[in-house]
Amino acid sequence: MPTSSSPRSQARWEAAADEHQVALAAYLDTAASLGTDAWERPWGEGKWTPAEVTEHLTRAYEALLAELREGRAMELKMAPWRRTLTRWILLPHILFHRSFPLRAPSPREIRPREVRGGRDAALQALRAQGEAFVRELAAARLQGHAGLTHPYFGKVEPIKVLRFVGIHMEHHRKQIERAG
Repeated sequence: MPTSSSPRSQARWEAAADEHQVALAAYLDTAASLGTDAWERPWGEGKWTPAEVTEHLTRAYEALLAELREGRAMELKMAPWRRTLTRWILLPHILFHRSFPLRAPSPREIRPREVRGGRDAALQALRAQGEAFVRELAAARLQGHAGLTHPYFGKVEPIKVLRFVGIHMEHHRKQIERAG
């Protein structure tokens, strides 16, 4: 396994960071292109509105940043052996196929409770949190940080976290496209 400072590891990191940046930019562009009615209309029956999806994504970044900054991780779900199996089987599937399981539950901490501000403020907050996340995760990685805690996977190494977050962003971009 390459170290975080090896050229191969650095190249993988840069590719994951680029992938994340493209996913974040695409989400922001898609959300910005929605009309006011579409922004506030659920993308499907019983689903979140694009405003709520954006709040969810912002809360996800906030939760990850809270762990990086304060060591305060999201609450773990499932027994340790189930998290390990999920990390070994489901996470590689998500990273390879770039898709989430149907009806995958959102961790409680990142569910939208209320939408903070209008569309422009929400998208600006999402951009700021996304950029801060990449910067701070990159710094933590170079300091040898083992990874971040996912409620269903447990501890996940930084490069996989970054890829997962980008794929999560793509997943929700596809959803809000349906609202337009």
